[in-house]
Amino acid sequence: EFGMMGDHTIKSQRPRSVHEKRVPQEQADAAKFMAQTGESGVEEWAQWSTCSVTCGQGSQVRTRTCVSPYGTHCSGPLRESRVCNNTALCPVHGVWEEWSPWSLCSFTCGRGQRTRTRSCIPPQYGGRSCDGPETQHKPCNIALCPVDGQWQEWSSWSQCSVTCSNGTQQRSRQCTAAAHGGSECRGPWAESRECYNPECTANGQWNQWGHWSGCSKSCDGGWERRIRICQGAAVTGQQCEGTGEEVRRCSEQRCPAPYEICPEDYLMSMVWKRTPAGDMAFNRCPLNATGTTSRRCSLSVHGVAFWEHPSFARCISNEYRHLQHSIKEHLAKGQRMLAGDGMSQVTKTLLDLTQRKNFYAGDLLISVEILRNVTDTFKRASYIPASDGVQNFFQIISNLLDEENKEKWEDAQQIYPGSVELMQVIEDFIHIVGMGMMDFQNSYLMTGNVVASIQKLPAASVLTDINFPMKGRKGMVDWARNSEDRVVIPKNIFTPMSTELDESTVFVLGAVLYKNLELILPTLRNFTVVNSKIIVVTIRPEPKTTDSFLEIELAHLSNGTLNPYCVLWDDSRMNDSLGTWSTQGCKTVLTDASHTKCLCDRLSTFAILAQQPREIIMESSGTPSVTLIVGSGLSCLALITLAVVYAALWRYIRSERSIILINFCLSIISSNILILVGQTQTHNKGICTTTTAFLHFFFLASFCWVLTEAWQSYMAVTGKIRTRLIRKRFLCLGWGLPALVVAISIGFTKTKGYGTAHYCWLSLEGGLLYAFVGPAAAVVLVNMVIGILVFNKLVSRDGILDKKLKHRAGQMSEPHSGLTLKCAKCGVVSTTALSATTASNAMASLWSSCVVLPLLALTWMSAVLAMTDKRSILFQILFAVFDSLQGFVIVMVHCILRREVRNGF
Repeated sequence: EFGMMGDHTIKSQRPRSVHEKRVPQEQADAAKFMAQTGESGVEEWAQWSTCSVTCGQGSQVRTRTCVSPYGTHCSGPLRESRVCNNTALCPVHGVWEEWSPWSLCSFTCGRGQRTRTRSCIPPQYGGRSCDGPETQHKPCNIALCPVDGQWQEWSSWSQCSVTCSNGTQQRSRQCTAAAHGGSECRGPWAESRECYNPECTANGQWNQWGHWSGCSKSCDGGWERRIRICQGAAVTGQQCEGTGEEVRRCSEQRCPAPYEICPEDYLMSMVWKRTPAGDMAFNRCPLNATGTTSRRCSLSVHGVAFWEHPSFARCISNEYRHLQHSIKEHLAKGQRMLAGDGMSQVTKTLLDLTQRKNFYAGDLLISVEILRNVTDTFKRASYIPASDGVQNFFQIISNLLDEENKEKWEDAQQIYPGSVELMQVIEDFIHIVGMGMMDFQNSYLMTGNVVASIQKLPAASVLTDINFPMKGRKGMVDWARNSEDRVVIPKNIFTPMSTELDESTVFVLGAVLYKNLELILPTLRNFTVVNSKIIVVTIRPEPKTTDSFLEIELAHLSNGTLNPYCVLWDDSRMNDSLGTWSTQGCKTVLTDASHTKCLCDRLSTFAILAQQPREIIMESSGTPSVTLIVGSGLSCLALITLAVVYAALWRYIRSERSIILINFCLSIISSNILILVGQTQTHNKGICTTTTAFLHFFFLASFCWVLTEAWQSYMAVTGKIRTRLIRKRFLCLGWGLPALVVAISIGFTKTKGYGTAHYCWLSLEGGLLYAFVGPAAAVVLVNMVIGILVFNKLVSRDGILDKKLKHRAGQMSEPHSGLTLKCAKCGVVSTTALSATTASNAMASLWSSCVVLPLLALTWMSAVLAMTDKRSILFQILFAVFDSLQGFVIVMVHCILRREVRNGF
């Protein structure tokens, strides 16, 4: 039963008797008792209980008992409760808010730090304060600042050197060492002043020796001196005994010879002062960048000083610097969505900057830092970038990893291994994108230098092994489709192996194939090179180690290397805080001349390392091998000899055939010279590209001039007189057709692929090599057809078949009587029989084409193999043999065996 008493709710309970029905006598007795006491067996109320809470609003309760000997009901409640308003407020403990984003580096150069803070919501009513730090710091170091030497404070004046008469007091100061191109301190390092006591009459005494002076020469032996002063001699006293100066030799090391000093040079609008070999010169970065640029003076293997290329690793373009500062503005917006959208805008801007290709080596490092900041912001804000933003991100990476940036990466990694940091950024970004994908969804990102796969897979749905890359996928880039690299991820690796993971676990699988990351990784030691593309497999949450192995097969990039073996990138083995290659966890199961197969028991970054033969590596000076020089030299010598002979006998042998031969020899001589030049200019991108373009042109021209000779012989046997118009057609075929092919190729590729970091020839990737192989094969085919037609004409009924007629015709100085001139002006002569001279020249041209053309094809094929694979001495020997033999055969056919030349002598 419930009731209300004042402002309180009262809950009462009615006692029941053991008998449901009462006899009238009991009821009468109860009524009598009630009439006497006023209440039927109810005790007094108990005291109110204590309040249920110590602070804030609570409740109190009191009870009473119903005692009825007559079994009657007690009237009124047996239990009461009321609200107790405790005046004490409950304590509220302090709570930390979210961490703010990391701030930008506190200094643009030199070692700085990045900071992030968090605020504590203050406690109330006696609550506890927040536990933990309010601020966190981590170091950052983008570039080293030039540090000028600074004078420290003067020391105190020393005591007077004498106790009486004239003396001196000295004080000195020290200069902190200059670093990174800073200037030394200017001004004196020591000062002295006189001190005296005019009343003293003592004899003079020597002060302590002073410091040695600077050497009079920096090398080849000089002199340095120190002095001491006689002090204390009064007017009546005696002077000090002995000398006050000492001299000794110094700097006896040999001075660098003039050829061991790099002369003053003007390069890139900067003046580089004379610098001895082994030292570095410094300058300010160009006007569109901040920082310092340096240039080292080194000694060649011949002991001659030379300037290396300037280093721009500490130069950051103003646009990149501005973009870095804009990140702070986006983070200051405070809202997560606004910060994420701002990072997407930063990504678009960075994409535009990297596509311009005109950045410095320091811009590569700042780009990696910007991508790291973008990735960290996406992660903290739980922001999932759109598909366009993901594609932009990977396109930026592709632009940074372009083969054209190889020298810039080598420059940048002298101060920081940015390419390794970039690999870590890509893995983190893949998992951010993967967590925002739907289950069973997969995404392929394909660019010119990177192919990536991102999949979100529930553990129970993985029923088959996963292969990467999917070469048959629509839109797959050519270099990945044609590559022979692959990785097989076993399905068992997704089986949960711990209590933390079960069948409902969803994995994010990321796989990345890099086209040329191996070119820009830090250089290895002991002639070890990365001899494969680099492939990455990463899974989050990371599965536990099982008995399943990843099967990895990677193709070798270069032939001639030794002892290939499988490696993975081990972050736990810290080398400059970023890791190193390791064989632990990976074993080599199969290797041949072109492939290596690995089995690895963990997820990581995989590659093939191999030893480079020391005896085949070119010298640092970049001189061509002796084999190439000998082969090219012999060929050029033979052809130059032939040209000299033709020049001396030109009035006897002047003809279309001779003109064609001179142009043919010119194309071969130019090709040989460019082959040697290209071996020394791989470090110079502009010269290497130009050399490759001209080499492409002259290679094709040599084939075309062989075709021109065949065409000329065909026109001769068909009875056509060579006119000026025909001669122009010869020139168009010999020089014009190769120029057209090269111009079209350069127009389509924009010189991309003309020269690589290893050789000055067409890149073997991307199909550009067909711009040479295709036209050359077409020329060989057409030449064969023309040869067949010429040979058929010579043995046909229109030719000279009768041996006696041939002999008789050969003795005639006049043309054969069967020749009839139909149109002298149009230059067409119809004949039923050929002259012996025409038939002889046609047969000589046919024989020349049959011998020279195959030898020419073998020579240029071995030249291409020798240029693109410098580690194989076999191809260089083959080129030398074929090239020298080619020159000898041309001289034999066109000089020794040619009747006009013999008659001229």
